[in-house]
Amino acid sequence: MEHLEENPLISCLCVTHNKPHMLKRVIECFNNQSYENKQLIIVYEEFDSLTHEFITFQKVDKNIKVIKISSSGEKLSLGELRNISVEQADGEYVCQWDDDDWFDPDRLKIQMEFIQSSRKPACILSRWVVFNSQTKKAYISNRRLWEGSLLCRKDLIIENPYLPLHKGEDTSVIESLFIENNLHIIDDQPELYIYVSHGNNTWEQYHFDQIFIYSIELDSEYASDIEEILEG
Repeated sequence: MEHLEENPLISCLCVTHNKPHMLKRVIECFNNQSYENKQLIIVYEEFDSLTHEFITFQKVDKNIKVIKISSSGEKLSLGELRNISVEQADGEYVCQWDDDDWFDPDRLKIQMEFIQSSRKPACILSRWVVFNSQTKKAYISNRRLWEGSLLCRKDLIIENPYLPLHKGEDTSVIESLFIENNLHIIDDQPELYIYVSHGNNTWEQYHFDQIFIYSIELDSEYASDIEEILEG
């Protein structure tokens, strides 16, 4: 039977662009993780002046690696930038760490526990919390394989990299893991991840409207608590 290291290094992969206030939030989410053996990879392009200014004046801990991509005249696709973050990761495992969203302090700990108990090399949430920052409404999502919640052994993504697309770049990665029976699906931990619709996401508003339609709306008190969490 394959031996699993008890607490392997997890590299959290954050591709960011012109969202310093959101980047600050996901750095705080990373710092607050109860799982100790962790690394954060931040990837941005050199013409992203807002991110560059933010990073320049931040005290960056030794477990945060910042990668500034030199411009070749064209903006790289999100998929290409994600692949760079994977290549730069030092961890045996990588975890998608999107800059729009919020992550529970036990996200890494719990997802790694599922990987170790299931003995699958990857895991993903089938439900998560969705927050509409424009209407201040919160939901428990419909059931599907939510790409952004992926925690996976790095070598599997190296073998099957993200597609060079500006959106939908991660769907084929999840499909491959699922088809090869490498994916453990976590059904009952939606609170680990808050997926935030803020009006400036990669996906257009129609994408989120469809999610809201098929999700379960939570009460206003829960939504207010989420808003407070996101505002820090």
